[in-house]
Amino acid sequence: MKSVTPIRDLTAAARAGLADNWGKSIGVMLVYIFLSIGISKVPHTFGVLQWIFAAPLIVGVTVYFLATVRRQDNRFSLMFDGFNRFGTAVFTYLLVSLIILAWTIHLWILMIWLFITCVDGQAIVAVWIDVFENGAQPDMSCFNGLGLVAIVFLVICALMIPLQMRYGLALFVVADDPSVRARQAIRRGIELMKGNYWRLGIFWLRFIGWQILAVLTLGIGLIWLAPYYMAAMTAFYDDLAKNYVEPTQGDVNAGQQINF
Repeated sequence: MKSVTPIRDLTAAARAGLADNWGKSIGVMLVYIFLSIGISKVPHTFGVLQWIFAAPLIVGVTVYFLATVRRQDNRFSLMFDGFNRFGTAVFTYLLVSLIILAWTIHLWILMIWLFITCVDGQAIVAVWIDVFENGAQPDMSCFNGLGLVAIVFLVICALMIPLQMRYGLALFVVADDPSVRARQAIRRGIELMKGNYWRLGIFWLRFIGWQILAVLTLGIGLIWLAPYYMAAMTAFYDDLAKNYVEPTQGDVNAGQQINF
């Protein structure tokens, strides 16, 4: 269902929720970042451990910010609540990852094939060595294949934007409803986004300026921007969720089922 709530009202709701909770919210985001970095540094896991624990950590942080935006009990320990629904969080994350991969795998294969067949890595390295050591003019012909690879990669990036919009609310649903199952969470997230893709795009654009300013402060501004963005994104979800009506079995039988 399309929402008509102005984006500025959602960001205002986020700021109102954070008004007396900035310190705690910054702490939640810092703990999340440090835990994510720490898990990624565990040797011989090849990123698997980080991938497994990403979902419950994200869900836990979302549980905390849902309570913050809704002016409910937002104790710090809520950020670990995702581990109480560990299986659902991980399975939802896995399904979303596989669905997005299925949408883009043909482009990934094309990019890899172009890289293998059209890019002469040794020639590129030789050109750069010649440029930096001898000051020679680079022979750009060896970069032609790399340009094709870059074009395909940009297409993948462009496709990832609507895919992220379509499936990005699934873990919010898991955080909001402890009884939901993975497939149901994905379907509900898709249904919530119907008619709201443009609004989410505008929402993201509003934060680009803040991100640039945060970078200009050598990243210090991100300490405040991260909880603000998370609270605003949670307010965006909450605005959609409060008007959501779960489809009945009759709706499904009538052909209103939601495809992944």
